[in-house]
Amino acid sequence: MRALCGFLLCLAGPAAHAISLLGGIAPPYVLAAPPAQGFAVAVAQEAARRLGQPLQVSVQPLSRVLTIGSAQARALIVPPCRTPQREPLLRWVAPLVDEEFLLIGPAAGKPPSGGGHIGVVRDSVGLELARRLPGATIELAGDETLNARKLASGHIDAWLAAWNSARYAQQQAGLPPSGLRRGQVQLRCTTYLAATRNIPEAELAPWRLAIDAMRRDGTLRRLTQRYDIVTPTRLPAGDAAR
Repeated sequence: MRALCGFLLCLAGPAAHAISLLGGIAPPYVLAAPPAQGFAVAVAQEAARRLGQPLQVSVQPLSRVLTIGSAQARALIVPPCRTPQREPLLRWVAPLVDEEFLLIGPAAGKPPSGGGHIGVVRDSVGLELARRLPGATIELAGDETLNARKLASGHIDAWLAAWNSARYAQQQAGLPPSGLRRGQVQLRCTTYLAATRNIPEAELAPWRLAIDAMRRDGTLRRLTQRYDIVTPTRLPAGDAAR
């Protein structure tokens, strides 16, 4: 609690003239390694540039960012998926890209099912979804790269994660994306630039318009290509990774 209070004081400190952006670690949307980077961070930085707004980025674990976002902070937030559970917690400023959370298995094996040992990251949407699977034994990991290695070595039967996060983690683990097989989709959602609820809509409207303009002029598409984001419409469920 003391650390949380200290962080909130920082948001209101000398740099309060800058817009605060809380990035929840979720590669490739928000990367853990400094400097702040990732697809969602790049989108917010480009929108800020167009608006002439200085942006102060703080990268934290996603679960912590959501906790801070529901407190008395005043900040933009990336890249939460908009779900019914999160709907009342934040203001949803502008959609970024669609994402799928699904079961993932090794390409050489059978399509992954919901039974057996399922690898998920702690405090993640994948964990929430895995808890609903009958017969699943949940195996927790600190990050998706560890799950990629556990799947490749046979220590888990399947992996439940966002597809783009899994592809990124597979590469970070030194493994080919073609080594993954897509299974049943558990959740389709849209990642967002969101905001704490204490920011007035009038202050958020320019950000929405800036990102809409980025969508129209092709900037969002170019950023998805830079960070190798694959959207559900480009890769139908059930296909092996390519």
